[in-house]
Formats: sequence, C-alpha cells, structure tokens
Amino acid sequence: MDQPLRDLDDVSTFKLSAAGRERLFALTNECVVCWTNSSGWPVGMPHSFVWSDGKFWVHTTTRRARVKALTARPESCIVVTSKGTEMNGAMVTAKTRATVHHGDRELVRWLLPLFFDRTGLGPDPESRAQLMELFDTPARVVIEFTPVDFFTYSSAELDDAMASSGIDGWERRGSSA
Repeated sequence: MDQPLRDLDDVSTFKLSAAGRERLFALTNECVVCWTNSSGWPVGMPHSFVWSDGKFWVHTTTRRARVKALTARPESCIVVTSKGTEMNGAMVTAKTRATVHHGDRELVRWLLPLFFDRTGLGPDPESRAQLMELFDTPARVVIEFTPVDFFTYSSAELDDAMASSGIDGWERRGSSA
C-alpha cells in the first residue's frame, strides 16, 4: 500500500484475487442467483451451484418462474460469499449471461452427480440412485451462467491495509472482549 488509509469511503481496491475467487468457489456450494422479472424488478434466490469450466451451473425445474425469466432476459448475476467457510469476508458478484438448457438429459445427468457430491447428498450408491430418480425428471433444466465480469471484495486485503496504516485494535473487531 502506497499511502496510509484516510477513510473507508471507497473499499473497491480491496479485491479478492483470481486464486482467492477459485478457492471461494471450491469451499462453498451456495450462491444467490439474481434475475429480473417481467415487470423489471430484480429477484434473487439461493441455489446450490457447481463451478466447472469457468461457469456456474445450477438446476431447477421448468415450473420455476426464473426459468422463463432467464430464458427471456439472460442478463443476470451470481453472488457468492464466504459465510460458513474458513475464508473470512470474501465476496464475489459475477455479472453473468444465463443459458437455460431445456430437455438436455445428458447435461442433467452430468450435473446431478456433481451437485450431490458438492452438497453431500447421496453418499452411498443406493441413496444416490434414489436421488437420481427423484431429480432426473423431464421437467429438470440446467442453467449455465457464464461470467462476463467479476466484482469482488476481500476483508483480508482491508485487514492488511489497516495494519500497514497503523490502525490499532482492528484485529479485535468482532470479538466479544
């Protein structure tokens, strides 16, 4: 850091590195998928996700309004935080374009085992087979979110800046002392 911190009005310089982003995506399996409805209102819903080939992958059914919305308006975003992981204060918003894959059974059958592995479902062959039977239906769709840009934040970067600026007591934030 070239100059000491004077204020925290702009924290946009405290970014998560590309390696940190990959680590975050490996550590967590939950994101918030955001889209707009036909009235133009933003909507978001938590989803479990798989990060593969530089894309977010989720599944749902054609009965969900988000499928119609994302088909009509693929501009979307994915939000991932480090809450519940060993990473502290890492956040990513990915500006994305959604592709809804209707009727692609092969893609559904590729994604579901990865989803089960990430979420800890179906730990044995019998339960895995039962879950595949429940999830692998004709109404199941895969939504592929291709990142266009990333906006990130890293509290570890802020912590380093605070320490190098000589801010006393910052390391005690959040403690019950």
